[in-house]
Amino acid sequence: MREKLRLSDLSIIYVCLSDDWSTLERRCLSDATYFRNIGGTSIILCHEKSILDREAEKESIPRIYFSADLSTWRSKLNLYFQLQLIFQKQQIDIVHSYNYEALIPLGMILKGSPQIPLIYTFNENIEWKRTSFIERFFVSRTDCIFTFSPNIRELAIESFPINPRKVHVTGAGLDFPVKIKRTIHPQDKKKMVTFISRACNDLTPMRRLVDSIPSILNQLSNLGFEQKLIFTFLTDISWYTHPLYEPLKRMILERHLEMFISFESRPLSCASFQDCDLFMGLPLKELFTDCDLLALITQTPVLVPRTSTRQLAIKQGKFGETYHPEDAREFKDKLVKILVNYSRYLDELKGIEVELQEQHHFERYAEELYAHYEKLHVQRLRYTQKKKKLA
Repeated sequence: MREKLRLSDLSIIYVCLSDDWSTLERRCLSDATYFRNIGGTSIILCHEKSILDREAEKESIPRIYFSADLSTWRSKLNLYFQLQLIFQKQQIDIVHSYNYEALIPLGMILKGSPQIPLIYTFNENIEWKRTSFIERFFVSRTDCIFTFSPNIRELAIESFPINPRKVHVTGAGLDFPVKIKRTIHPQDKKKMVTFISRACNDLTPMRRLVDSIPSILNQLSNLGFEQKLIFTFLTDISWYTHPLYEPLKRMILERHLEMFISFESRPLSCASFQDCDLFMGLPLKELFTDCDLLALITQTPVLVPRTSTRQLAIKQGKFGETYHPEDAREFKDKLVKILVNYSRYLDELKGIEVELQEQHHFERYAEELYAHYEKLHVQRLRYTQKKKKLA
């Protein structure tokens, strides 16, 4: 009788070579923590002193460092040689990558290690027109692609040289509160929240928002809107240590808007948005962002940059609005539209957390993750054993 596979006996290396702190980095840390918590061995390959490195240290997850980015073939080859040493020194049973550029050196080395499955979580803008046959050949070694939503899955099927059956929608894997507790503000006040990542160092999106405030206030005044607006910049570290705090504060003081803007620091979770009347998302490079969902879970209307994923999430204007990232006028018009019709959006959002739980709850995600790890590892073992017999 064949012994049953136990994932707790396996080792997984999580590859996330980024200095950012976005949905992908948070997903990598969560995946590695989950696998460690069920008894497996998690190792994260990341940049030294990156935010992911510091957060993984808090979770006591071992890290291996790679110093360069992967923008050149030379750096990809350097990663290839480093991976060879890693695979020689320790047992690696599964590889899970969160960067497309890392798939090329990973595919190169795993072509010679058929017993190890390669998994990729896809949430990047990738221009396949510039890729060569060699890149596509190594990327095709990927056994499974995880996506956060159905339309990202469709994009992955169109873009990647692998069988569509290998592309799966896992959801975002978020922690949902037991009960939604919204803070009700006075009728004469509205709090609008914008989340700014601790890794953000570009002031341009915030400048556009701040510059639009006088026009928004004037437009609402002409419509007879009497509620006071508070624009809150939220981050998940102390603002005094954020690289944008001083330039952002100076910009606000220069425009004499300090009465309308506040700064808050909170851990990123659903609780961060429970006293929020409107969430305003800034333009990001990601296809999917967890911040939008965290706001929706708390029944908060959203105004987010227009992408197919976000339009799907808000049901084409049912739970909020979208705007073109470069169109300041559309941003102002859509913000005014939500505030003027605010009660309608609140009515539509009632019960949305139940629908989102079915798609994005962590328990569902963990079941998918466990099942795919187990299935892919067994498939690769059987494939290797069959090749040995034929040889």
